[in-house]
This record gives sequence, C-alpha cells and structure tokens, in this order.
Amino acid sequence: MKESVETYMASKVDLTEGMILSYRVHVSSNVVLVNHFFPTKQVQEAFTAKLKPVREQIVSMGAKVEFHDGEVWGFKVAGDVTLDMLMNGMQTE
Repeated sequence: MKESVETYMASKVDLTEGMILSYRVHVSSNVVLVNHFFPTKQVQEAFTAKLKPVREQIVSMGAKVEFHDGEVWGFKVAGDVTLDMLMNGMQTE
C-alpha cells in the first residue's frame, strides 16, 4: 500500500495547485513524513480542500494522516541538506 500511495502522490499531487516544494522522509518502514510548501495560506487551504477526497481514501485504507501547518521561516531538515537537494528529489534510502 505504501508504495502505491507514494507513487500516486508523487505523480498526481506533488507540485500541483500552486505547491512550490514537496519532499518525503522515510522515518521508518511504515512511516513517511511528507512536507508540502505553499506560497500563501490561501493556496494551502485551496489545495487541502481539493485533496480531501484523496486524503479520505488514504485514511480508509488504514493510514494515519496528521496536519501541521504554519510558517516555515525557522524550518530546518539537517545541517547538510540544501533546498536544491530537496527540490530535486533527494532519496533518503
């Protein structure tokens, strides 16, 4: 399930509807941290509303979905990870 959901999200959802950056971190074999970045709160809210049916389908398959939103001026992934690496699909495995 994890691979099919990730493939769908990467091909149909990432960098759509005004999203300016998307990346995934495989925290463990069954946990993926997905980060989507938007230029404004309004763009993020429109994306969230449009994606609601997809999110509900993923949850119905047994996945847990949590939202954390806010400004990212203090966001840091790791000292040696650059924005270019994230934007170009850096692999973590």
